Amino acid sequence: MRNILAKVRVQHRNIIATEIEEVFHAKDKQEAEQLFMKFIQKWKNIYPNLMNNLLTIRENIFTYMELPEGIRSMVYTNNALERLFKELKRRLKTMEMCQSEASAEKYLYLLLRYQNEKFLKRKLKNWEYYFQLYREQHSYTKENIHSEVIL
Repeated sequence: MRNILAKVRVQHRNIIATEIEEVFHAKDKQEAEQLFMKFIQKWKNIYPNLMNNLLTIRENIFTYMELPEGIRSMVYTNNALERLFKELKRRLKTMEMCQSEASAEKYLYLLLRYQNEKFLKRKLKNWEYYFQLYREQHSYTKENIHSEVIL
């Protein structure tokens, strides 16, 4: 969404933002694709290159729609990643300067390792329920999952 808004004129940003948000918050994949095609048709005369680029990656845009509705926002948002980068920046800023590039890399590694441990302890809201629902929809068993991982 940010990439789209960065490539449009300021006067169109609010309108495009609300329209593309409707697409991403649709109930299912078919509705999202219909809204997406309406969006493309409406703006293709003004932003032909942008709309053509969106059409080429169309298959990848709605991959998250196959997941249950409750966990979609966990997948398509990058808030956790932004928060991680902000934390790394904050911690490095207090150091002011590192003795070498290797020491900075080691410090970043240790920070990332610590953040990873924090994230591993974190419980996602209703994750077990939605994961079970996803497994039932796609009829996953231990054998299916194992064979897909190997492939």
